[in-house]
Amino acid sequence: MDDHTTVKLLLPRQDFAGEPLFEPTADAATDWVQNLPVTNTNSLVQQLSQALGDLNRMKLPPELRFNILATLLPNLQIAVLNLSKRFLNQPLIMPEEPRRMAELSDKLLTLATTSYTIVGIEAIQQRDAIRKMNPARLTCEALQRALLFSGRKVLQNFQLHQPMSVHGWQTLHQLYALADSQRLVDLPVPEPLSGGNTIKATYLQALLLGCCKANQLRHTDLSALYRGFQQWSERVHFAAQGTGNDLFVVDLDSDQAAMYAALFRGEPGPGCRYIDTTALVEHLTELKEEAGGSDINFDKNTHVPITLLEHLIASLGSMSLRNFKRSRSDNALRMCIGLHSTHFHVAGERLFEELVCNTTGIDGVADVSAENPFLNPLSQADVWQMANPGDYTGDLKLVPNLLVDLDSTTKARLFQENASDLPVAQRYPIFEAKLADSSPGGYCLEWTAELPGDIKAGDIVGLKEEDHNEWVIAVIRWVSRLSNARTLIGLELLSPRAIAYGASIHKKGEDKAPPMRVLMLPEIKVVGQPQTLITPRTGFKERQKITLGTSSEACSIQLLRHIASTGSFSQFEFCQIKELGDVLADSGQGQAGGEFDSLWSNI
Repeated sequence: MDDHTTVKLLLPRQDFAGEPLFEPTADAATDWVQNLPVTNTNSLVQQLSQALGDLNRMKLPPELRFNILATLLPNLQIAVLNLSKRFLNQPLIMPEEPRRMAELSDKLLTLATTSYTIVGIEAIQQRDAIRKMNPARLTCEALQRALLFSGRKVLQNFQLHQPMSVHGWQTLHQLYALADSQRLVDLPVPEPLSGGNTIKATYLQALLLGCCKANQLRHTDLSALYRGFQQWSERVHFAAQGTGNDLFVVDLDSDQAAMYAALFRGEPGPGCRYIDTTALVEHLTELKEEAGGSDINFDKNTHVPITLLEHLIASLGSMSLRNFKRSRSDNALRMCIGLHSTHFHVAGERLFEELVCNTTGIDGVADVSAENPFLNPLSQADVWQMANPGDYTGDLKLVPNLLVDLDSTTKARLFQENASDLPVAQRYPIFEAKLADSSPGGYCLEWTAELPGDIKAGDIVGLKEEDHNEWVIAVIRWVSRLSNARTLIGLELLSPRAIAYGASIHKKGEDKAPPMRVLMLPEIKVVGQPQTLITPRTGFKERQKITLGTSSEACSIQLLRHIASTGSFSQFEFCQIKELGDVLADSGQGQAGGEFDSLWSNI
């Protein structure tokens, strides 16, 4: 070992002269812990923070300090878990109480990181005085736990969409560098807790979060990935010498996350390490194929959906850069948030039951006519011809009614689905958003406290600029809270237009399922984008047959390739299924009914 290692770690002076909460012995710590108010999170956190703060300023042998920390560790983990439950799933502009809980958690994690860092450094400096434990093992376990708590800080910052605090990345990097200088990074850790089995695996568990576009993910996704990296990180090649396939590089002497190796400027210094994720991406691809569309389960509470796995494969498999240059913009932008609200406004401010049912029934229950033929809404007209649409001259096809087989109970449920004492406009509000900048591919919005706080990355939104009549469909791709208390939202445009429908899934041997809200995004020929269907997150899958329509038109389609998915919606390519009436019309033995103009002539 080398005891002359210089590290850039900030440690408190060990000059404590006050009255401690307990005598600095393992037995006294055990007695004190037994009286902690575990069910009172605020009091528990306060006492643990004081105890750790005092210990970090006391001069103690590294073995004794480690044993005292081991006594506090179970309650420390309980406190961090309880705090996280009180600040996650909160509005973007967090209320005062959850924000205070997040700050307490960050403080507790910082104190714990410092405590174990002191043990690791002093075990190196005083290794000849350590008698009851192998000095290398003590150093290894202490630095692994310091990395584990430092990594939890990284996870928490990403979950809250906040920038890393000053020295946040540097602390993580320097802990690894210290262990590397002692040749400890590949030794197995006897009790890794929720970290990797080695110091390197624990370090990469946090470092890889910064490589997977974390601001596009929800906090549950990040928790699942953090758990996955606990074992997946062992498949990452991480070394001072590159392999030629290194996608990322990190400078251990910096206070920055890993970055794309192709964007690294200057000559790599001795603190640079290359990250080759090739083997990991191959493994994740195999997991995806083996899963066959099912989630990957680590335990009963931790699941990695296939869509998250796909995101991870794309993030760690290739470099992705912004395609469009952004420019400052101060245009007014109106927006509706979520599939339900967007569907309502795209449908011309019609409730779902009004869209899919005829409203001429008795006692407020829709009466669906089975006699009206419907034209085919799925022609190949180009959405960008809306400036000079002309009349559509394609064939009109006779197809069955979407809701003809629904019983009266289902029809009534459709009307009651959105029952509320609130006026419709309040159920599906439109918000005024402040633009920060824009590009041909999307917008960046500045979020304020007046806007809804429950939005998340992956939500569908409808957008309308002041000089446009159509609702543009977009998805929230990333969320970022800046250090100056500003919150920014990144939106990616999906389509300049959408059409609202109800979609009823065909089930073998059963009636059609009740209809659900979907949005059809028309084909965009100029960029080679086929027509696609936006559906709810669950219930739809490839190869399903679906009746798609409204109260006045319907047709049968089949879902093809599943091209995108988030925590809020899925997106499919699809094709139309020819019905018997279509076949007869095509062969000249039947007649497609109705003199209708296709809705595509309006696009």
